[in-house]
Amino acid sequence: MTSSVKSWKTYRLGDLAQYINGKAFKPEEWKTTGLPIIRIQNLTDADKPFNYCDQEVDQRYLVNDGDLLISWSATLGSFIWNRGPSVLNQHIFKALPNENLVKKEFLHFLMLNTLDEMAEHTHGIAMKHITKGKFEAIEVSIPNLSEQRRIVSRIKECMERTDEIQSLHESSLKDQLHLSASVIESELHPSFAKEARWQHLSIDRLVTATRNGRSISQDVDGRANGSVLTLTSVRDVTLSTEYKKPIELPEAVASQFSIGEGDVFVSRANTIELVGLSAVAECITQERLIYPDLLIKLTADRTKILPRYLAYALRSAGARRQIKDRALGSSQTMVKISGERLREISIPVPSIIEQQQIVARLDAGYDLIRHINYESSGIDVGTIRAAILRKAFAGEL
Repeated sequence: MTSSVKSWKTYRLGDLAQYINGKAFKPEEWKTTGLPIIRIQNLTDADKPFNYCDQEVDQRYLVNDGDLLISWSATLGSFIWNRGPSVLNQHIFKALPNENLVKKEFLHFLMLNTLDEMAEHTHGIAMKHITKGKFEAIEVSIPNLSEQRRIVSRIKECMERTDEIQSLHESSLKDQLHLSASVIESELHPSFAKEARWQHLSIDRLVTATRNGRSISQDVDGRANGSVLTLTSVRDVTLSTEYKKPIELPEAVASQFSIGEGDVFVSRANTIELVGLSAVAECITQERLIYPDLLIKLTADRTKILPRYLAYALRSAGARRQIKDRALGSSQTMVKISGERLREISIPVPSIIEQQQIVARLDAGYDLIRHINYESSGIDVGTIRAAILRKAFAGEL
């Protein structure tokens, strides 16, 4: 504890604010028009739909932007409301800070830092909750108002940096694929002069065989003697054999659906953004491993095309558009492309030497991307935020 924290004063949470529990709405009181009713699900997930209240309610249940809300049942949390005039449901406190002792934003961050202690006072099996009495009795230490303002400013500054990390770390796979597809497209169409010498050929003319994999259920009886890949194995341009599940694998199936160096695999079923992803096997695995029926294996005609160039070309923006146009399905959550339709896709095909050069440049770019992803893969934004709060309330910010 720093010397500055030693000067902080201790109060009960009940001394720092008045806590108003929300109205106990009955399901039959939920309407489709009126003021939105804030339930815990609306605090934890902005995409959750609202129920509405069309009756007049006590003013104490009304919520406006900037109000501090604390969920005390099922989910413990502190939130600053910013979604317009609403009415509060039960199991959530509206906190009215004692402005002589504590600033609202400081109390918000203090609550977040006190969640673990709050959890120790919860009870219930089906739904954990903390009683108002035990909640208000929790003791905390706080500095004077001037120091509170400084600490809030530092916390917000650190949280903004954390939000930037999260934005980069959690960029959607859709955006990542779009970026990759655009980069590959720029390599496949470097200039009109070069492209004029290239052929545009269908996959049908570039492969000697296409074959769907084999569907085998995961082994649950402990008799597994082999493995089958999962769809995740084609997320990267290099086939990832680590993504697999154990199966009981007959010898005949193992030989028919084996994986060899240079085999190119394409996902034939997935979401519209992920269907048709391609990857190439770079080495022959010694284990008994097959590919599933959700992957199509392409055997490249190596006199015309390099397997790795084929995998990259199928990931280009132009090829991705053709794949999406040919994917069939009644739901965007699962569409399919057949081997026959896949063979219709057309890609630019330069000489083998130019293919080698393009592959080398794209590999260099992908190595950088993989390095960045590896460096950031251990980032836990929630842990970072918790650490910021711990330092703040230990007087270390």
